[in-house]
Amino acid sequence: MNVNPLSGSLINLISSEAASPAEPQASAHSFSSILTEAMDNVRQTDLADKGSALQLLTGQADDMSGLLLDAQKAEISLNLALQLRSKVLEAYNEIMRMQL
Repeated sequence: MNVNPLSGSLINLISSEAASPAEPQASAHSFSSILTEAMDNVRQTDLADKGSALQLLTGQADDMSGLLLDAQKAEISLNLALQLRSKVLEAYNEIMRMQL
């Protein structure tokens, strides 16, 4: 199972912005790419969870702890995606409330 942590890309983005805030970034990290990466991470962890559950149910695997770990990873990943969505919507609504 290959799980790419979302926090690594966020930390890289934040640290590169903190190093040179006045200079425009020519980096490949954009807001949409970070969100796309987060959703891909959610999808991958969900597929890993479903795959390990299917293996356990069909008798191909007997590792209950691996199944529980995959389920926890999928739950945490989904919660992170939901929190990101909420923050994005909150920021959008705040921008819409601004007066020009």
